[in-house]
Amino acid sequence: MTEIGANYKKLRISFWCVAIALGAADAWATRFTINPDGISYLDMGDAFWRGDWHTAINAYWSPLYSWILGFFLKVLKPSPYWEYPLVHLVNLLIYVAALACFEFFLRAFIRHRRESGKDPGEAGEVTLPEWAWWALGYSLFIWTSLVLITIRTVTPDMCMAAFVYLATGLILQIRSRAATRRTFVLLGVFLGFAYLTKAVMFPLAFIFLAVATLSLGNLRKAAPRVAMSALVFLVIAAPFVVAISRAKGRLTFGDSGRVTYEILVDGVDAWFPSGTMLKHPPRKIFEAPATFEFEKPIGGTYPLWYDPSYWHEGIEPHFDALGEAGPTTVAMRVYGWTFFNFSMQLNVTIGLLMLYFLAPRPWLCLKHAASNWPLIIPALAVFSLYYPINTEGRFIGEFVLLLWLAAFSGTRLPESSESRRMIARVITVVAATSIISVACYTFTNLTDVRYAEPLYWQAASSLAEKGIKPTDKLVLVWDEEWGRAGVGGAFVARLAGAQIIAEVSPQDGFWNATPAVRSQVIEALRKTAAKAILTVGEPPRSAPDMHWERLGTTDYFVCHLQNAGL
Repeated sequence: MTEIGANYKKLRISFWCVAIALGAADAWATRFTINPDGISYLDMGDAFWRGDWHTAINAYWSPLYSWILGFFLKVLKPSPYWEYPLVHLVNLLIYVAALACFEFFLRAFIRHRRESGKDPGEAGEVTLPEWAWWALGYSLFIWTSLVLITIRTVTPDMCMAAFVYLATGLILQIRSRAATRRTFVLLGVFLGFAYLTKAVMFPLAFIFLAVATLSLGNLRKAAPRVAMSALVFLVIAAPFVVAISRAKGRLTFGDSGRVTYEILVDGVDAWFPSGTMLKHPPRKIFEAPATFEFEKPIGGTYPLWYDPSYWHEGIEPHFDALGEAGPTTVAMRVYGWTFFNFSMQLNVTIGLLMLYFLAPRPWLCLKHAASNWPLIIPALAVFSLYYPINTEGRFIGEFVLLLWLAAFSGTRLPESSESRRMIARVITVVAATSIISVACYTFTNLTDVRYAEPLYWQAASSLAEKGIKPTDKLVLVWDEEWGRAGVGGAFVARLAGAQIIAEVSPQDGFWNATPAVRSQVIEALRKTAAKAILTVGEPPRSAPDMHWERLGTTDYFVCHLQNAGL
């Protein structure tokens, strides 16, 4: 029996080249971009590598991705101009590592099908040949990685996908009875590092361990081996769980789900929560327009988003049937958009349905697909966890891929040359259209003028020219919670080495206030450690009492507090 993939080396190399080329193009196109989560991960990485453990311990963001980013920044020491491009280079490297992890999984998947006698099918049936699995698997990996998970967003989702592929590949080895003690140790290691990548992997790790137990079939034989995996997982996870639990004064494996539920279901304000149970809300220093100060005790470029769990401490999430309508509706839209949108994966859905309806008994295809339950159960568990809280494509990308492979494994057509040609045509079209879709997506990013200039660096450089030094404190006048005028101010402050310690919100409330009221706000801000005010969008001419300066050619403006007011 030939080695898995040995006869398709050129095919695999071709897909690797396509995957890396498209990934590199996307990373280059978006090299000057950043997102709110990315700022927090960068700040955490800095704190860790300088030994500031108090700042580095964070119950909202998981640590592993920040360690990776911080390592590259510490070793390469990029200038502010190159900092965000370096981050996207790191994302590209993680993507390539995830590709290698996916190949490990796909080899295990193909080997399991071959050794279990499910590839080819039973007498008189034809299933997907090996070349089709390589073509389908790689094309789906490229699509889910670059369109759903993405390289452009500075988040740990690609890193988590890599560990999911490794863990699933090991479970398939366990199911094939090819596992050794080392396999079970590695399963615990990968699940442990997956948890350090994203907190959701703590409960999901036990789903993976349960699937591993069932994969062995013999519970008495499986129990001690899977217990070893669980022990290794807990040994890796425990130090971080203990650290954040001590910081919070309660047992927790991470507060990201808790805070997200409060915001999206219970309607708690993401930035300035209120309520009598709140332990340490941001300090309100002026009533209208609402002005808040939050310099201490949380660090980071933007303390409100560096550790939301601190500012939300004391609020207890509660079930709200009406509140659930929003997240569940969004979840259904995401799932529908992913599987049935023409610009997404409708091509894959159509290809699968064609193969199923050409089968003499389509319901048997579903039965055969269900036999790959080690892929299906974790995917359904993830969908269920995110469904009532917050569903995004980047959260589910790798699990969408696992579901597709399980679904296509159910293909059973009558034995004939026409059936083989039909399978070849469908898989070729699905793979080709998926790659073309990603290429179009990448080309759109390459030609998007919003990504062409290093605007945040230009604004940060101009801040330095106007006397804002690293470690200086800034006030943010903003309006959009998730837009450029919100945390977008932190994108500039991070490159300038400054910290945002106060905010005036909403923006219109500040602009529409009388000069006398604005003067009172400015006087309150002068009592903080802030040196200047940063805003996005040209200030209205109705506010002549402040001396605003444009930062380069960008839409950012700054006003020194000493030059502000009547």
